[in-house]
Amino acid sequence: MPAIIPVLRVFDYDKIIEFYVKWMDFSVEWEYRPEDAPFYMQISLRGSLINLSQHHGDCSPGARIIISDFEGLEAYHRSLLEKQYRFMRPGLDRLEWDRNTLAMSVIDPFYNTIEFNEKIEKE
Repeated sequence: MPAIIPVLRVFDYDKIIEFYVKWMDFSVEWEYRPEDAPFYMQISLRGSLINLSQHHGDCSPGARIIISDFEGLEAYHRSLLEKQYRFMRPGLDRLEWDRNTLAMSVIDPFYNTIEFNEKIEKE
């Protein structure tokens, strides 16, 4: 099946590296950074791809995406909190409308939200 890759609007390269790479453990798959022009890059985490664009017309900041079926969400959540990133300390909760799904939301420095979900066993 073809992949769907969301594009999020971003503004500052250094903040992207601090947030997505150093804190959230995404890898930079590739980047296009021409001199005196907006940058564009693709990042990945466990097979999930996100494109980040500084281009004015690509999209608007404040998007929300969901990464579902994220195995080991509790351990990943714990690893993020251990890094003590001063701008974000996400919670970990069961979805109100689906008590068998664990969820964690993070908001990047550009007001984009990434929600991670994992199905868990019934209580």
